[in-house]
Amino acid sequence: MAILKDLPVSGRRAIRKIEEYSARAPAAARLAPHEMLRTLRSALHMTQAQLAKRAGMPQSHIARIEGGKADVRLGTMRKVLGALFCDFLLIPRMARNLETVLDGRIKEKARRNVSRVSGSMALEKQLPEEETLRALIRSEESRLRAHPSSDIWDD
Repeated sequence: MAILKDLPVSGRRAIRKIEEYSARAPAAARLAPHEMLRTLRSALHMTQAQLAKRAGMPQSHIARIEGGKADVRLGTMRKVLGALFCDFLLIPRMARNLETVLDGRIKEKARRNVSRVSGSMALEKQLPEEETLRALIRSEESRLRAHPSSDIWDD
């Protein structure tokens, strides 16, 4: 993870583990939260009223959660899962590899930076040749990779 090199070793290791786990997460981990809760409750042969009592909340709230009609807070998920004899674990599923995301963003930012400068040069009729522009973009990419910062996300 070259671009993530500035993270402490423990941070890089954690990201690698998250990427590995999310890539091989079982289908059950891909259930929507309300489906997962309903499935767990049903597997325990527990009614919504029984779950609500164990979680310390109204049965109507459990019904709304299981129906996908409630925006559930993390604390509520912790309570409900605890009442279902489960620990709460929150792991992001990577949609894309972080290195790939950062590399793409650096390329885009470098292109924009050079484009801004070349736009001014074009107005002054000093626009460099295409190969020179490509070299400038590569140079800007190298600079951004050497000193990564949050500036790459500024548009």
